[in-house]
Amino acid sequence: MDAVLVWAYSVGRAVGHIMQSALAWYTDWRTTLDFDTVEYGGLGVHIAKPENLSREQVGFLVSSCGESLAGVRPGDWRPEWMVIGHNTWCGDPIFTSRESPHLVFTAMHGEGSCTPKLVAPTIGLFGQCLKLFKQFAARRSSPADLEANPPTLQEQSQFLQQINGLTDGDKEPAEFWAVLIDVDLDAFN
Repeated sequence: MDAVLVWAYSVGRAVGHIMQSALAWYTDWRTTLDFDTVEYGGLGVHIAKPENLSREQVGFLVSSCGESLAGVRPGDWRPEWMVIGHNTWCGDPIFTSRESPHLVFTAMHGEGSCTPKLVAPTIGLFGQCLKLFKQFAARRSSPADLEANPPTLQEQSQFLQQINGLTDGDKEPAEFWAVLIDVDLDAFN
């Protein structure tokens, strides 16, 4: 138990100052969501509670020993990025810039370098996309639920059109949401 406390203390000290500056705006945004996780057929998104933000940074912004992993070279984890959640099926991080307008990204983890993919142009629009995803995923959270209640092509198309409307038709965010609902985005264009 002592080793866990030492680890938590060292990581907490390493990211504490970073999280302090982000905590207020993140907490305000996070209160707009009445859920932590949205699942769709076994795929999904988990969003961290503010009190868990420091823990989410381990392996991305800081090592398990509390050392910085951030850098400014191509492929580095950027110092201004903050993990706010992850994809539930593979653990890829969902992260935002601590700088306004708080763009939201994802990236494959475990690749040795970070290639961010835009999920939403602002954290506010990310929240709206999550709420749309929650509505779409209703009664379809598990593979069995999805098999019993598959979405129609019209429902899939409507969801992607709504995402496109929120993200100004940018294909990169639309691809993220299309993968979540297990459709080929090109089939809808």
